[in-house]
Amino acid sequence: MQQRIFNDRELLRLHVEAVWGIALPTIDDVNIELANTGAQPDWLLYVGKMATETIFIWHPNVAADQRQHIIDWSPNNQSNGADYTATYERAFAQSHAPAMDVATAHTMARALTEDDYPLVEAYEKGYGEYFFQPERAPLFGVVKDQRLLAIAHSSRRINQACELGIETHPQARRQGFGLAATILWADGVGREGLLPLYSALADNDASLRLAHAAGYRPFVLGATIRPVAK
Repeated sequence: MQQRIFNDRELLRLHVEAVWGIALPTIDDVNIELANTGAQPDWLLYVGKMATETIFIWHPNVAADQRQHIIDWSPNNQSNGADYTATYERAFAQSHAPAMDVATAHTMARALTEDDYPLVEAYEKGYGEYFFQPERAPLFGVVKDQRLLAIAHSSRRINQACELGIETHPQARRQGFGLAATILWADGVGREGLLPLYSALADNDASLRLAHAAGYRPFVLGATIRPVAK
């Protein structure tokens, strides 16, 4: 199925809506405010630095004077008080060919079904119930010698996109298993006519390497600003 091409603002909206379960207005300005109804995030401000602009997404409860205080604050210059904390992430969309093709990925990973419930539960107790919820589909994994070594799923799903969730057993890393499962997951999401997205903390080097190998490229460096817990 032919996928629609999204610009960076549209990608940012899809990412934020998927990760935080909120509804954003159309991003038609560099400053936008969330509606004061419906689900709300736990942050005061999301700052999205993209290739050509920076977008500021404000929680509706942040007053004008507090907004200026937050703008003046920075993690590297806290002369006005350490009132806030910042968490940094990178969000990615698949725009390049992966380092492994789908046919090769199929030789390493496969779709997981309800028959695999015991394997998933053996990976970690409680995982079976979580991963086999319909909204986690599509679900792909690497199984060797009746052991689950990697699993890719939709950690978040909205009507136009899915965000990747990927786990690889610590003893099975750097063998291409996570990459194979990731590639098949993205292919499955695309076949649904949805956009596969991926995000990770900005200092998670392993996740950033996986994203690049799977053909993803960053469209935003994001920062969520929260109040320091008192």
